[in-house]
Amino acid sequence: MRQKLLRWPVILTLALVLGLAGYNFYSYYLQEIKVEPGELIIQALDITNQASSYRFHVEASLTSAGNKVILSDLDGMRSSDGSFYLKGQMTGQEVEIYQLDQTTYFRDPTSKRWMVTPGNSPLEQEKYMAEINPLSILKITQVNELQFLGRQRDLPGRPYLLTCRPQVNNEFLNSYWQDFYYQFWVERGSKYICKVSLEAAHREKPEDKLTMTVDFYDFNKDIKIEPPQ
Repeated sequence: MRQKLLRWPVILTLALVLGLAGYNFYSYYLQEIKVEPGELIIQALDITNQASSYRFHVEASLTSAGNKVILSDLDGMRSSDGSFYLKGQMTGQEVEIYQLDQTTYFRDPTSKRWMVTPGNSPLEQEKYMAEINPLSILKITQVNELQFLGRQRDLPGRPYLLTCRPQVNNEFLNSYWQDFYYQFWVERGSKYICKVSLEAAHREKPEDKLTMTVDFYDFNKDIKIEPPQ
C-alpha cells in the first residue's frame, strides 16, 4: 500500500511533464507547421488595420528610364486621436510635419521656422500622400496569386512572408498606379504586419515603376504627439 502511495507523485509529475510537452508541441504545430496562407493574410490585415496607434519608417522610390529617384524617406508616428508626425526627406527636401486635430505645423526647410495652417483636414491630405497614413496601403479588397514563403529565419522574430497581387482600395495609389505586387512580413505571435513592400506600374507609362516599403512597430502603444514649441 505504501509503495502505491509513493508512486502517485511520480505519476502526477510524469503526467504534468507529458501535458506540458503536448501543449508545447501543439503550440509549435500551430505556429510553425499548420499555416493556412488564406486565413493568415485575412487575419493579419484585419488585426493590423485595427491598430489605433503605431510608429513607422517608409521609403518610396520611382524608377523611370533606368533611373531611380527617391520620393520619400520618412520616420513617423500616429496616435490614437488621429494626430501624426513625420520627419525625413521627400523628393530631396527636408520635411518635418505635425498634424494635430485640424491644424498642420510645417517646418520651413530654409528659415527653419514653423508655419501653422489651421483648418487643414488630415483626411484630405491622406488622399494624396500614402506616407501620411501608411496603413492605407493595406486597404485590400481582394487577394490574388497568394503565396506563402515560410518563416524568414534571418529576421528578428522569424516572421512569415507572404506575397500576392491584390486589388487595393486606396484613392492615391489607384489614381496613378496598377498591377500591384505586395510582400507581407507577418509576426508569428501577434499576427501584426511588421513590414510591407509594394511594387506597381504607372497607368500611363507602365515601364515606370513605384516601389514602397514600410516598417511598422509599436502597435497600440500610448503615443503622445505634442505641437512644436
